[in-house]
Amino acid sequence: MDGPHPTVEAVGHAEAAPRPGVAARLAVVGGLAALTGYVYLADPGTDGVYPACPSRALLGLDCPACGGLRGTHALLHGRIGEALDHNLLLPLLLGGFGVALALWLLPLVGRPERQLRLPTWAWTGLAVLLGAFAVARNLPIDALDYLASDA
Repeated sequence: MDGPHPTVEAVGHAEAAPRPGVAARLAVVGGLAALTGYVYLADPGTDGVYPACPSRALLGLDCPACGGLRGTHALLHGRIGEALDHNLLLPLLLGGFGVALALWLLPLVGRPERQLRLPTWAWTGLAVLLGAFAVARNLPIDALDYLASDA
């Protein structure tokens, strides 16, 4: 074969997108702290300005995240049972968000940023769990009433 063989560099590659700096990460932390403070102070069930869930507003159905704000408010006030009554998956949702956020914030303590990488089977299992939860919480079966968000 004549000529040089193409390499990744010769074929070309897209430059990596610029990573957010310290100021951007601190701004995200500040914004999340402000939002968490707002959810703590203003009960989503009775007052405050909160967006309506599109699934609930358009279809009258609870999505897997419905009840998450009310559950987070209850959790911030130490009412764990009430939080789980609003959304049984709240610990899973908040835990996953917390881990992903912590990995993204690692550069603030001098460590390299990491991404939450799960195997395909885990993402598939999570999708099945969320889908089954969405269906089960909307079924008109008395035994499954505790899954509804009580909106």
